[in-house]
Amino acid sequence: MTTVQVPAPVPDETSWISVCPGGLWEVRRRWLGERKRGDITPMMGSLCKVKVQRSTVMEGNTLHTASQEQESTASHTSYPRSQDSVLQLPLDVWFLLRMGEGQCDLTEACLEGMRAGEMCEFTISAWNAKNSKAAGSDANGTQTENTTEQGSSQQSDCFTLQLHSLTPGQEFWQMTPGEKWVWVLSHKQRGGQRFGKGDIWGATDCYCRAVKLAITLNGKTRRKPVDEMFKEGVDGEDDDDDAALTPCFDKENEQAECADVSIPTEEEYKTVKAELHCNLSLCQLKLGQHGKSRDSSIKATELNPKSTKAWYRLGQACLQLGELEESRMAFGKILELQPDSESARTALKQVNNRLKDLDSKLGQRLSKMFN
Repeated sequence: MTTVQVPAPVPDETSWISVCPGGLWEVRRRWLGERKRGDITPMMGSLCKVKVQRSTVMEGNTLHTASQEQESTASHTSYPRSQDSVLQLPLDVWFLLRMGEGQCDLTEACLEGMRAGEMCEFTISAWNAKNSKAAGSDANGTQTENTTEQGSSQQSDCFTLQLHSLTPGQEFWQMTPGEKWVWVLSHKQRGGQRFGKGDIWGATDCYCRAVKLAITLNGKTRRKPVDEMFKEGVDGEDDDDDAALTPCFDKENEQAECADVSIPTEEEYKTVKAELHCNLSLCQLKLGQHGKSRDSSIKATELNPKSTKAWYRLGQACLQLGELEESRMAFGKILELQPDSESARTALKQVNNRLKDLDSKLGQRLSKMFN
């Protein structure tokens, strides 16, 4: 009988790009030990008790420094975000991390699919740091290097992540419109706080999370009570015809929906969504993502055509892209809405000067061609 040695299966490894205050990082994760059974895994709102520790890699073998202890001490519940750190949570201690808040996007992503008692190993390295703006920039536009208190950004760092326990959470499709709206507003507020501290990448992440959730609320805003809708009808219309054309409502459900003030009205929904796109446009502009900034500001102007901030962001993005006619139109729109805007007047003058320079250079080239 011939014995065939079957090689050990290679641990499943997944990779993705995560964001931290210093920029973008590539993450590779693989499971350690036997996978647990069960359906409960971290979801939005889950409170996860985790511990992150450094692993030492020696000649292809990984020495895991994380202990396999089942008992744990008290958990840390807060940790300040830092521009100089990739992992936005303390090492070597148990820490309570709430999924969905974006405290540490990298760790949250690693926790997806984990069960209580499991451990994984993840390796991080700066993503395209040499050829892109992955290093990011602070609020003053200065470059920030991808450095971390645990190691240099120019080499890979390896860590282990333990999930001790967790509370149940929800997928976004399981949430009520009111619950989604609470998350949208919290992401928006958190984005503003991070932007104020110079955490542009963190603010961008918050606004992106908010926009993705807000999209799922389209068409699910709070409507007016049916009796108010009838009061706003046109006088003189035939009541019988109106009744025939009016859909039947479940009175109890209709009253409950209208009374739920946690659900935004259509006007509130569009206003907040426009502000999110406008704020996201500013972040993208500071990160050098001019095309994305233009697209975000266009969405903001479509949602709120009277927003001078949205038009100003559009003008700035188009100016950076060299789309001078579009930039002039955007700044001109601001002066229509707010004739005394000095910033718009100054920006418009700058655009007009650049257009004159281009016309002058084009004239000189044409004259050389024909002479």
